[in-house]
Amino acid sequence: MLNAKNPEKFTASGAEDAEMLLDKVVLEIGNALSGSGLCVLLGGSYGRGDGGVRQDRENGILYNDLDFFVFAGKKSPGVEKLLKEIAEKYEKELNVDVDFSAVMSKKDIQKNRKRLMMQELKRGYRLVCGEDLLERYLPEIPAENLPFSEACRLLLNRGMGLLLAGEKIRNNSRDMDFILRNINKAMLGAGDAALIAGRQYKWTITERAAAIARSDLSSACKKFYRQAVEFKKSPSREIPQDVQSWWAAARDVFMECMTEICGDWCIDTYEKCREHGEISLKNFIKYCVKSHSVPLKNWRHYTMPPVAVLANEVYWTLENMPEKPVSDSRLYQQWLIFN
Repeated sequence: MLNAKNPEKFTASGAEDAEMLLDKVVLEIGNALSGSGLCVLLGGSYGRGDGGVRQDRENGILYNDLDFFVFAGKKSPGVEKLLKEIAEKYEKELNVDVDFSAVMSKKDIQKNRKRLMMQELKRGYRLVCGEDLLERYLPEIPAENLPFSEACRLLLNRGMGLLLAGEKIRNNSRDMDFILRNINKAMLGAGDAALIAGRQYKWTITERAAAIARSDLSSACKKFYRQAVEFKKSPSREIPQDVQSWWAAARDVFMECMTEICGDWCIDTYEKCREHGEISLKNFIKYCVKSHSVPLKNWRHYTMPPVAVLANEVYWTLENMPEKPVSDSRLYQQWLIFN
C-alpha cells in the first residue's frame, strides 16, 4: 500500500525487475502478518523510493537492507518469533538484511518523535499491513528543529561503520560490499550531520546534495559527499586501486566534518549540547543504568545525551586507530547499548 507522501517507486532507478520483486515481497509479508494486529511499515531507502539496485546482479537485485518498522496498540504474544522467521526467509531469498524493529507502542512513537529516523520515516514509507499508527500519532517536525543530538547519533553510527570498514581493510577482508557501503554511508552521514547541526537539513537526498554544494565545507568534503550520492543511486563494486588510502582520505574528511560541527570534540561538545538544551541529570542516570557503571571523573560530561558522549569516543578512535579489533572494544559494546 502506498503512503500519500511516498513516491510510487521503491528504487531511485525504477528498475523494473527490482520494482516487481519488491512489490511481491511487500505483498507477501503483508499477507503473512495480516490479523497480527500490527502496523508494519517499510521504511529506509526502499520505503522512501530511493533504494539502490545492483549493477552487476551478481549477488541479487537489491542492494540496500529492507528496514521494516513495527508498531502496535497492543502487543500480541509470539510476534517476535514470527517476525524473526519472516526476516530469515527473505534474507535467504533476497541476499540482503531484512530488519524488523522492536515493536513500538503509541507511547514510543511520541517519545521518539524528534528522532531523525522517525521524522524521515514519517516523510516516506509503505504501509505493509495494519492501521497506519504513524500517520495518526507522529507529528511532523521541521527539519531545522532536529536536535543536535541527532547529528551526534549520525556521527556515532556512521563513524562506527567507518571504523569497522577500516578494520576489514586492515585484515584483507574480501567483503568489499561491506567496505564500499560503509565508507559511502559515512561520507553521507558526515555531510548530513553538518546540515543538522547548522539547521540546514533537507528531507530529500537531492536537496541535501544541493545544500552541501552551497555550504562552507571543504572541496574534499563536497567531493566525497557527491560521490557517495552517486554510489547510493547506482551502487557498484568498483574498488579504488589503493583502498587503504581511500579509507584514510575518507577518515580525514569525516573528522574534518566533525570539527566543522563542533570544534574540539573532546571539549566543545558539552557546550553545543548545552546551547541546544540537551544537558540533563536524566542523561547521566540513563548512562549509568544502561552501561552498569557510575563515571565519577568528569561526570558532567555524561549529562550530555549518550550518543554525544560516544561520538566523542568515535572521534578519538578514528584519530588513534587501535590495533585490537574494534568489535572487541568498549566503544563497540556501548554503541550496541545506546544506538
